[in-house]
Amino acid sequence: MAWARARTLESASVTPLSAAIDPRRNSLNALRLLFAAAVIVSHAPQVAGWREPYKWGDLEIGGWAVAGFFAVSGWLITGSRLRLDMRQFLWNRVVRIYPAYWAALIVTAFVLAPMSLAFDAGAAWDPVSAVRYVFANATLVEVQQKIQHTLVSAPYDATWNLSLWTLMYEFACYVGVGVLLSFGYARRERWVTLAVFAVLAAGTAAFEFTDFHVPGIVAMSFRLGGFFLAGAVLKRYADVIPSVWWLAVLATGVLGVLWATGTVKAFAALPLGYLTMYLGGRLPLHKVGRRNDISYGVYIYAFPLQQLLAMAGATAWGVVGYVAATLVAVVPFAAASWFAVEKPALRFKDLGRRAAVVVPPRAESGPSDVTMEIPVARH
Repeated sequence: MAWARARTLESASVTPLSAAIDPRRNSLNALRLLFAAAVIVSHAPQVAGWREPYKWGDLEIGGWAVAGFFAVSGWLITGSRLRLDMRQFLWNRVVRIYPAYWAALIVTAFVLAPMSLAFDAGAAWDPVSAVRYVFANATLVEVQQKIQHTLVSAPYDATWNLSLWTLMYEFACYVGVGVLLSFGYARRERWVTLAVFAVLAAGTAAFEFTDFHVPGIVAMSFRLGGFFLAGAVLKRYADVIPSVWWLAVLATGVLGVLWATGTVKAFAALPLGYLTMYLGGRLPLHKVGRRNDISYGVYIYAFPLQQLLAMAGATAWGVVGYVAATLVAVVPFAAASWFAVEKPALRFKDLGRRAAVVVPPRAESGPSDVTMEIPVARH
């Protein structure tokens, strides 16, 4: 059935998403790098102490970028789970996320925090608190946001790394999709993935527009899970969803309406997911990050470097100069993260590999349903 539908699209001279997004030649890494840069722009006024983060509609610019990150991850991670057994799938996710994350905690605690004393009047560095910072946050759940006696004169003194909070939700989405596709029926019948997305989308809308109060972690789980599942749905139906310019324009128009009406959080998941995947397949940026993907490193190191630069006085250069300085500063850290931590860690992905999962025909997404395992989180 799926293959027949894909052939029907192709015979009508319409390229499906499954064919438009070549697993070895796409612009998804370039988009993730752009999203990471957008988070830097979004955080700049907050870290500098000028104002709240920049917003488009009811969502910060960084929130739009995180939504894009989650949509891309939903696409990639779903493809990965369809090909791998659960043990190998989870191991690959751990290898991809945790080593660089732990390294970022250590660099922040034992390099950047001590460096900040040169610009932070009245500050001191407590090595015990630094050790606690690393171990308390090691699971992706942020327990300790500061290192004692640092950030004393920082314009934004609440945390050393505001960006890390999304990684907990990202990994939870990995586990959620992994468990969902462990059930044979959900693997065979792709409408189950669509149904789960519908539940998350409906819950997000209900939390936004009713007086039904839930803990913040629940509301955020529904919202970010919805963006992630949007990418998963697009992956499962990639053989029947066309990659065409007019749908991309329509998705852009819908997002414009949501932006104008302040309803992005509630309804943007699917149109944003489609637009992201369309651009990922169509933009001629496939060489960016194809061999060396620094987007994750940019994401996890940008905020502590913004803190350091703010205390060093880079905010005096204005928002453009401050953002430019952050971009220049973060590239060496991101490159070091990739070459010294992430890339070596990926060599352990095949440790204990078992035979790949055989996907039943109805669970496949057409002839191009093979995708690279480069998830992030971006976060």
